[in-house]
Amino acid sequence: MTKINTRVATPDDAEHIKHLALINNMFQPEEMDGFDEMLSGFFDGSLEGHRWLVAANDANPTDVVAAAYYAPEPFSDRIWNLYFIAVDPNQHGTGAGTTLMEQVETELRGSGEDVARVLIVDTSSVDDYDQARSFYERRGFVEEARLRDFYGPGDHKVTFWKSLVD
Repeated sequence: MTKINTRVATPDDAEHIKHLALINNMFQPEEMDGFDEMLSGFFDGSLEGHRWLVAANDANPTDVVAAAYYAPEPFSDRIWNLYFIAVDPNQHGTGAGTTLMEQVETELRGSGEDVARVLIVDTSSVDDYDQARSFYERRGFVEEARLRDFYGPGDHKVTFWKSLVD
């Protein structure tokens, strides 16, 4: 079995990350400008506290199979938001997403309670996101809220919550 390794994303990973967003149907090609801003802001340091991690098989460390983006939630008390997590569909079920999620939580917990106390993540309520919602629930997140029709009629924003302090 191939081992999954995580690391901080580099500019060389940007196209792989964008590809993950597109092949998972999380964004449309015309929506990628904002995505480029999130990546470039991380790489140039202008988005302070924001973090991109990637996961790759140890056999090929440049072949990114998963990516995650998280940052402090503005106007909150030590709450962080996992804005993006995606796994290559060919890698679903291999542990890449779990490994990446565990690394995000490990890094946030390691930063201390004075920096991080809660991790939230938003997703869609439509059937296409059943697996995503199940993924978060299996990792100890609880559904905290639903904002009706957020992404469009009948497509609610579902917010999951997890404490980072034990």
